[in-house]
Amino acid sequence: MPKERILVADDMQDILDLCTRILSSQGYDVTGVQNGTKAIELARQQHFDLLLTDIMMPGIKGLETAQAIQELLPECVIVVMTGFGTMDTAIQALRLGFSEFVVKPFKPQDLKLAINRALEKERLRRENERLNALVPIFELNKSMMSTVEEDELAVTVLQKACSELTVDTGILMLLDRNMQRLRVRASSCAEPEVLTDELVDVILDTSGKLLSDRDQVLFQDISDAMPPVAELMKHLGASSLLFSPLLAMDAPIGALLLTKPETSPGFATGDSELLSVLCGQAAIALQNARLFEEIQRAYEELQKLDHMKSEFVNLAAHELRTPLAILMGHADLLEADAKDNSTKKQLQIVVRNALRLRALIDALLDLRLLQTGEARRRVTDFEIVDLVEEVLQDFEPTIEHSRIQVDMDVANTLALVHNDREKIQYTLTNLIDNALRFTPQGGKVGVVASDHGEELWVTVWDTGIGISEKEYDRIFQPFYQVEDSLTREHEGMGVGLAIAKGLIELCGGRIWVESVVGEGSRFTFTIPW
Repeated sequence: MPKERILVADDMQDILDLCTRILSSQGYDVTGVQNGTKAIELARQQHFDLLLTDIMMPGIKGLETAQAIQELLPECVIVVMTGFGTMDTAIQALRLGFSEFVVKPFKPQDLKLAINRALEKERLRRENERLNALVPIFELNKSMMSTVEEDELAVTVLQKACSELTVDTGILMLLDRNMQRLRVRASSCAEPEVLTDELVDVILDTSGKLLSDRDQVLFQDISDAMPPVAELMKHLGASSLLFSPLLAMDAPIGALLLTKPETSPGFATGDSELLSVLCGQAAIALQNARLFEEIQRAYEELQKLDHMKSEFVNLAAHELRTPLAILMGHADLLEADAKDNSTKKQLQIVVRNALRLRALIDALLDLRLLQTGEARRRVTDFEIVDLVEEVLQDFEPTIEHSRIQVDMDVANTLALVHNDREKIQYTLTNLIDNALRFTPQGGKVGVVASDHGEELWVTVWDTGIGISEKEYDRIFQPFYQVEDSLTREHEGMGVGLAIAKGLIELCGGRIWVESVVGEGSRFTFTIPW
């Protein structure tokens, strides 16, 4: 049911009672008076959505009453009642902007329709105004989405504010990075030479004082302004001034100051609200632009550090290769010439650890090639069952020592694989090595290969310590290890899985993990046949 408040003014009590009954039955809140003077007095005290008035009343006429009430309640809808002899007056009422008129005598349905039409027109008018107010917000958002440059955004915001509020002088200021002082970032002035350095200092100083309150301020007349603002308006030749803060997460990041000259009317009703919304959207966009710039700088610094790290790893690996080759060569010669077993065992330890060091160097170089995109495939045809058996044979001493049961489920009937055998062998070796290292004695490790249409799927599973779900993506990052680097019990630099991922992707496949902490893990990689 409608809840609008309606004021009825008619000097004839019968008509007044009739209108009150008809409109009350429709759910309206109706108040009736018999003359224009009482209607105006009530409008001063209460809010009404619609005035229904007779044109011909003693004292103040209906049109005069309507005009007086509209000055008090600008959004009040006016409907007039008239007799047949005053049709010209009714037409005059419509020309004055009143919504509807009802001709006496009228039927209840005529009055209901007139009131409903008048209120519906007002609803549509307000909805249209609301939609029109959203257009500049939409356009501003569209403009702001096209750039993250702070200076460009500042100019866009100022241009949109000046255009929508029809002003020729506007200043957009932002607090500097240390949030200590306002700086002019965009300005618009009919006479740019007016904005001297001295005047800009006055603008910044006055705006800084206004910004401390974080409130929008409107001065429609220079006589109403506080002394500093009045002095500023005088310098700018402004008759009205509108100041609005730019707040991001309730913290000031800047301000927007707009003025209108003495030759133009002041700011219109609704300008303040429109500017508040514009400034709210602008503040978020400007804050995001600053954050983006900071992230961009941090990213560039990170890229530099990453490049330096890669160069260091590459240089170190290459520089270590030569002395390591010399060390291994002399160790082999000494082992061959050694006469007693004690010396041979000691030299075997040297050679074994030199081989471990060479494997680490090779891993670093492989990672470097993958990161720079220099790695290449060497495609051959091979049987996956042969490859799995070969890798497991290399781990036989480890398997026997750890007393781990290893299962192999790879059919001899699987098709030939046409891909890089060496890279797939490295990946499989790495996964099996991890499974054996992270599975306690007496546990189980398995390898499964199966046909999945256009792809071969290879899974290495274990009953080891498992991996938490939050670590799934991180373990494939270079140098990342689940265990703390200072307390971990297992060897390795944390590059094996990163290299395996890069090699499989180079071969056109994917790799992922499924795991339950305390129960084990399943690493699966795919490769196209």
